Amino acid sequence: MAKKLLNIEYAELMLQAEEAVGRKEAVGLLHKAYRIRKKIYRQEAESSQLESK
Repeated sequence: MAKKLLNIEYAELMLQAEEAVGRKEAVGLLHKAYRIRKKIYRQEAESSQLESK
């Protein structure tokens, strides 16, 4: 997925987590957001390694 799409999906999940009613719902959304954030950081790390070569 493109970095821009990941950022949009991450932002949407964070908004949903803020508005979540239950604890389990909020925690589930935060876990999904964390996995997306990890993908974003991984893509940034890979691109910076390619640029340094």
